[in-house]
Amino acid sequence: MASESTSSPESPYMDWHSRAKPHPSPDSFSPTRSALSFVVLRNSQVEPEGFTLALFDTGEEKVAVDAMGRVLLVIDKDYTGITTIARRVAVELPETGRFRNTWVIKQPATSQPIDRLLFDVEGQLVETSVQGFVKGKKELKIPVGDISELPDVLGELAGLALEGRAGYSRGSGDSEMVRKVKNILDGVDL
Repeated sequence: MASESTSSPESPYMDWHSRAKPHPSPDSFSPTRSALSFVVLRNSQVEPEGFTLALFDTGEEKVAVDAMGRVLLVIDKDYTGITTIARRVAVELPETGRFRNTWVIKQPATSQPIDRLLFDVEGQLVETSVQGFVKGKKELKIPVGDISELPDVLGELAGLALEGRAGYSRGSGDSEMVRKVKNILDGVDL
């Protein structure tokens, strides 16, 4: 098995969250399952049903709802880049054979958060999860076949997804918008 690696390529889409602009009329945005492209949920001891991010393509605009429930307009290049990476994760990576298709990062402590990355593939949400993600830390606790390090594409996606937690403070923000997003996730065990 490979020794611990801490290098990872920087994504050209890094800082997408800071480039996104507040939606001019956030109350007018109504999340729908048909417009949903990508959603990130977080399971941890503190937040067993946590929410990080959802990306939507309404046809007229590319929208993100972040962990604070902020409704943001995402730059087309960033949206396309993130969803292309998410599609690659959903269709190219091997199944782990574990619950929620989880890739487990080697960490010194147990009970690490699990980031659940769900991407829409032909109307179905395909889930790939990462437990214990820390940017740059790649060594897997449990190899997947002959893969002993987190694939770069999955590390890149997890890092980009976690930008949706920027400024997050539990119990603050627009919890109603987060609830609306969660309500469209039919069939997903929160």
